[in-house]
Amino acid sequence: MAEDKEDAIEEEEGTELELEALYRRYCVRLKHSLFVSALCVTLLCCAALLCAVCVLHSHELSSQVKAIATLSVITFVLLVVLAMALLPAAAEWEALALTGSVLVTHCLGAGTLMATHHAPLPLFALILMVHTMMPIARRIALIMSAALTLAYMGLAIGLGPEGQEEQFYQQLICELALLLSASGIGLYYRVLTERAHRNTFAGTRTCLEQRVKLECEREQQERLLLSVIPAYIAAEVSD
Repeated sequence: MAEDKEDAIEEEEGTELELEALYRRYCVRLKHSLFVSALCVTLLCCAALLCAVCVLHSHELSSQVKAIATLSVITFVLLVVLAMALLPAAAEWEALALTGSVLVTHCLGAGTLMATHHAPLPLFALILMVHTMMPIARRIALIMSAALTLAYMGLAIGLGPEGQEEQFYQQLICELALLLSASGIGLYYRVLTERAHRNTFAGTRTCLEQRVKLECEREQQERLLLSVIPAYIAAEVSD
């Protein structure tokens, strides 16, 4: 009796581990699909921006060499990362997800800071993307968003105007608050999303367990009927 109880406990623990592994795989695949979608949208925006720069400045391309080169490099990196992310085993490869996320964040962050060193809105969108659409751990997302914020602040201070420093620092504080709010919003959304996924998975699991339990009880009742009364009578009763 004790051995049967231990076997049941071990079987239940094994089932718990299998369900937890299934939930983790579901979360990994969901984050991977979000990352691929973000890559596609960002790639289309970069390609459209590159075409717009080439068309609008077709008579003076020599003055736009820096912008064209930056957009070309970003587009190429996004294409490479997207091609790697579309590989069959890419969703299960954590090192590839981390490398792709770091490359995309570095390229987009560097391009944004080079193009608009005093315009935090594109960086706001990038920080939100880091927290909500990249397949990386929460700690890594915080480190990357903090690095983007510090790089922006350092560049803004380094290239800041010499006069009207009080007004400049007031604006810089507002921009810092905006970037920090991007991290806060991203973290809040991520926590709520993970909690919703966990609740949904737990509800589905409960429904499946109840259905299996009902099926087991039904089979037990049928065996009990067959052991007590003849089979043709039991069939009529069960019908």
